[in-house]
Amino acid sequence: MLGAIGVILGTLIITSGVLERRYDLYMRTASAQDLTQDTRVFLQGLAVGRVRRVDPVQDTASGGLSFVAHLAIDAEFPNGAPVTVPRGTRAVIEQLNPIAPPVIQLIVPDNGARAAVEPGDTIPSERRQGAMDVLGRLATDLTGELQLAIRDTRAMLRQTTRAAADAQRLVTASTPRVEEALDQLSRSLERTDRLLADLGPRVGPLSDSLMAVLADTRQTLKQVNGLAETADALAGENRAAIRETIQHLHNSSVLLEHFADQVSRRPTRLLTGVEPPSLDTNRKRP
Repeated sequence: MLGAIGVILGTLIITSGVLERRYDLYMRTASAQDLTQDTRVFLQGLAVGRVRRVDPVQDTASGGLSFVAHLAIDAEFPNGAPVTVPRGTRAVIEQLNPIAPPVIQLIVPDNGARAAVEPGDTIPSERRQGAMDVLGRLATDLTGELQLAIRDTRAMLRQTTRAAADAQRLVTASTPRVEEALDQLSRSLERTDRLLADLGPRVGPLSDSLMAVLADTRQTLKQVNGLAETADALAGENRAAIRETIQHLHNSSVLLEHFADQVSRRPTRLLTGVEPPSLDTNRKRP
C-alpha cells in the first residue's frame, strides 16, 4: 500500500511540473481581464510557461492603476535546449478562437537581437481584440445604427401621416368645387348639343335657298351682260358706268357662291361667319 501511494505521489509530482526548472519574467499590462494562474505563455507559438499570479500596481505619477503579471518561463525546451527570450520581445494578449481562453504570445523582434532578457526583467504588453470582442463591438454598433434607423423611420411615418391628413383635407375641401365645375361643364355641353340639333335641320333649306339665289343672280348677270352689250352699241358714253355695274354684280355673285360653298362644308360658319375671298377689282371683264 505504501508503495502504491508512493507511485501515485511521484506521478503527481512529475506531471505537475514541480521538478521542472523555471525562471521568472514580469509583464506589465493595463488590464488584468481574462488573466488567471492557468493562462499559458507561448514563445512564437510554442508553450513555454504559465502565469503564476497578477498583482495590481498603483501609478504614483498619474494615480492610475495597472497590473504586473508574474510569468513562470521554462528554463529548457523538451529537447533540452535553453529557453531564451531576446531583448525587445513584447507580449501580446489574444484569444486564438472564441472557445479557448486567452493566451500570452511572446513576439520576438525582427532585428534578431542576440542578448536575452534576464530573469526578473519586465516586458511590455498589448492586447489584441478577440473575435468575441469584435463581435460585441459590431453588435453594439449595429444596435446604435438600428436605433437611429428606427427613430428615422418613426419620424418619416409621422411626416407621412401628416401629409396624408393634409391631402385628405385638401380633397375634402376641393370636392364641392370640382363637382360644381363638372356640373357647369355638363350644362354647357347640353346647351351646345341642343343648339347643334336646332341648327342641323335649317342648314339644308338655307343651302337650297342660297343656291336658288345664286342661280337667279347668274341669270340676271347674263341678262345684264346682254343689256350692257346693247347699251354699249347704243350709248358709248355710258360704257364705264355700265362696266362698273357689271363688275359689282360679278363680285356679288362670287361672294354668294363662296358663302354657299363654305356653309355647305361647315354649317357652324353661319354662327362664326365666313371669311370673304379676295376680289380683283381692277380686273376688267372682256
